[in-house]
Amino acid sequence: MRDRNRTLWSSFALRGDRHSVFFSGDTGLTSQYEQIAGRLGPFDLVMLEVGAYFEAWGDIHLGPDGAVEAHALLGGGAFLPVHWGTFNLAFHSWDQPAERLYELAGSRDIQLVMPRLGTAVEPSHVQSINPWWREVAALETKAPEPAMQAAFEPIPDPID
Repeated sequence: MRDRNRTLWSSFALRGDRHSVFFSGDTGLTSQYEQIAGRLGPFDLVMLEVGAYFEAWGDIHLGPDGAVEAHALLGGGAFLPVHWGTFNLAFHSWDQPAERLYELAGSRDIQLVMPRLGTAVEPSHVQSINPWWREVAALETKAPEPAMQAAFEPIPDPID
């Protein structure tokens, strides 16, 4: 507990009578995920952080590629990505972690659980993913409505 170099930044595993869950917290990719799986797995749901990543931050953030590797080391289970799309901390767009993970998961047969923010979800009942973040991202690039455009035009200087 007192050695920051020997912890997984508040990771935890929960095991009930019927289900088990792993939550990564902020962490880098480590072979210790295999030890966690062997001691506490298998997991029905694995929550790994995928956002706010940069190549120099590999010891503290997984990113989508590292999270997919960590998920495999943990033995699989439904994968709920966390810690993405919240605030601008990294050099990538807010939806880039979701896009990359969506691409990686499709080629590796990973059961993703990515509900629209605020939507209740039962991980064992998720059959497919609707990339809802694309709709939100499209709204960011859409031109303002004509009625709203006037609100953004500069007010003429009365002295001119």
